[in-house]
Amino acid sequence: MYRRGKSFGSHTLVLIYLQGSHPYKRIGIAVGKKIGNAVVRNRVKRRLREAITPLLPEIVPGCRLIFIARAPITDVSFREIETTVRRLVQKAGLLVKSDTGA
Repeated sequence: MYRRGKSFGSHTLVLIYLQGSHPYKRIGIAVGKKIGNAVVRNRVKRRLREAITPLLPEIVPGCRLIFIARAPITDVSFREIETTVRRLVQKAGLLVKSDTGA
């Protein structure tokens, strides 16, 4: 995944993704020890899961995603995490196109 996948990054997160032909989505979250102690890392994971969950129906089936947290993520608001997650997934072209034409 790390070798074959493509990536996009921001100052707080990195997204590595790989598109496949299977019908399901796989999403992983990686928070290293450089981020902080266990309490801080678990809080970051909870916030990331909460930011990713509303996007799940919009993500294209058959892809694998890994979100890797960077150290500045502990200093940003939840709203900024949500915005960053959406922007990275959009940049990767993994959101389902909606038919909102009038």
